[in-house]
Amino acid sequence: MLCQRCGKSNEADREKCRSCGAPLYVVGADRSGENSNMQPFLGVEDYLIDKLSNVEKQASRHSEDVDLLVHAVDFMERNVMVNRAGIHVLATMLREKGLIASRDFDRRWRERTLANLAALNRKESFVDAKPDMLGAFQGKNRRRFEERLARAEDLLYGLQSRAAAEVLDEALALDPHNLPLQAYLGEIFAGLGDYPKALACLTEVLAQKRPPGGALLACSEVLLRLGRTAEAEKKLGQVLNADPVQHEGWTLMALVHALEGRWAGSANCAQKSLAIEETPAAYYLAAHSLLRQGKLSAAEAKLDQMLGLTPDAEDALMQSALLLLSKGWWVRAEERLERLEALVPGFEGKDLVGRFKAAGKTRRKAMALLPLDATKVLDMMDPAAEEASMYLRQMEMEG
Repeated sequence: MLCQRCGKSNEADREKCRSCGAPLYVVGADRSGENSNMQPFLGVEDYLIDKLSNVEKQASRHSEDVDLLVHAVDFMERNVMVNRAGIHVLATMLREKGLIASRDFDRRWRERTLANLAALNRKESFVDAKPDMLGAFQGKNRRRFEERLARAEDLLYGLQSRAAAEVLDEALALDPHNLPLQAYLGEIFAGLGDYPKALACLTEVLAQKRPPGGALLACSEVLLRLGRTAEAEKKLGQVLNADPVQHEGWTLMALVHALEGRWAGSANCAQKSLAIEETPAAYYLAAHSLLRQGKLSAAEAKLDQMLGLTPDAEDALMQSALLLLSKGWWVRAEERLERLEALVPGFEGKDLVGRFKAAGKTRRKAMALLPLDATKVLDMMDPAAEEASMYLRQMEMEG
């Protein structure tokens, strides 16, 4: 039995924690969220309220305390202290008591979910690549190399991606020409936003006669984030020549065309990507390219399809709202803007509506086009983003 205060393990028949002396409560551990018996959780309501009171009372006023609350709930979930329905009950209970700001908590919980899923993806990729790293070893001290890989794996299981990357960097120093390790490190540094290190790790990997597609894609993304569009286009050409059904390659190529103002080419590449797999980034690029070509109805259809996949996609909601405002469809636009207000701290939809109402028809049309942000499009392509959205929607349904 885990202690609800300190997390230490105790014998099943103990009444108080052997470590901190706190009373022990039985909490259901079923994480399926289906047919959950919530009575045990509800039985510790007073206890949880008491222990979280310092955070709760300040959460609506201080963002640091909201972070602490999110950490607490995350700890409870990952340590199987409550199931998803239990988390929903706790969050609802605190909202009803006016102790946390609903929007702030939801936003930070979404951010933490996304970060955790990204870290889990890195762990799974490492587990897949580790045998190749060991097989490619050509250094002098295999024992120390294996120790570094084992330590990195432990850190990745603990969702500590940056610390794991540092340990793997030490492993690379022991075997500088280990291509599988270089490829993995290039991708992990790219995900962590350390682009110079990512490119340094990928250089030798990409110098091979037939570089792996994953490394080429990671390098292309890094180059696009650094604004090196022409170089990214060459890498993507290699990807698509080797694998014409690589949907991520077509999406990135659509972004390249868009950044160069080649709207027909961008729409064509985005459509090729969508024919292989429907993704938010490809839908968004298709919509934006169609808008730039004056094809408003087709663009709106793409945005609606994107929102069907990811209802909380901020840029799609904003672009859709802008198009509705340009037509004077105030009520429908306000519905979109209300959803945005729940997602974006400090955003006020009324101000935007007021500006459109004050503008003439010609001016509204010019105001209706959202600038293309390459970084946001690349963020949409993070596989963890879609997983996080699906997970959170499932949590809401189970709650």
